[in-house]
Amino acid sequence: MPKPIQRQSLTDMAVDALIDLIEERGLSEGDALPATAELADELSVSRPVIREAIAELAGQGLLERRQGRETVVTLPGSRQLERLLRLRFAVTGTQLEDIQTYREVAEVGAARLAALKATDADIEAIQQKLDAIRAARSDEELHEADQAFHREVARAAGNGLLLLTIDGITPHLHQLRVEAWRGWTESGKGIGPIVEAHAVILDRIRRRDPEAAARAMREHLGQAREGLVRLRGPRRQHPGA
Repeated sequence: MPKPIQRQSLTDMAVDALIDLIEERGLSEGDALPATAELADELSVSRPVIREAIAELAGQGLLERRQGRETVVTLPGSRQLERLLRLRFAVTGTQLEDIQTYREVAEVGAARLAALKATDADIEAIQQKLDAIRAARSDEELHEADQAFHREVARAAGNGLLLLTIDGITPHLHQLRVEAWRGWTESGKGIGPIVEAHAVILDRIRRRDPEAAARAMREHLGQAREGLVRLRGPRRQHPGA
């Protein structure tokens, strides 16, 4: 059975046309779009439609209206992705299982790439984050240091898209970290094995051994999954609870 035809509004079509224009003209971040009147003439729509399309793209972080009403191209970042995910989780409930699985895919890959691409400065930065984990004196300090360590590994991987998505989901990892750590400690296990797991990840990256680094990250994230399962048990199937 054929799918029903989806009718786009003029604004939706103008949004697509503006994106096409940015691509076709090779506009980069900071480059200005033509004036509203010129865009309206070129796209054969009214100025209000162009203004609505620009407002929609500005909301997505692709355009910015500056003083003098100039519209410039901007680069959507992790903030826009974070907002989208926050809205999704507000509607569906925080999907801790999905977030954990995402980490097991993205961060294992990040560790592998970091072992291949990290500079000496990158490795030193990861070492500083490991030192912060060891120096943490409260649960909150521990969560922040743990988060910073994993972000530094992702940054050392040298892949902008990977870092963008990790930055976008990082604020939503807090609940996962809290529950995973609590499940781990309430099962009678201490912080030592967690700290050591981070040290092993760094060691494998420093040795430039991508498969060993990936394996070390996978084993560490297995600790997080174990803590989550121990705490939540059957409730894992009700992430919005």
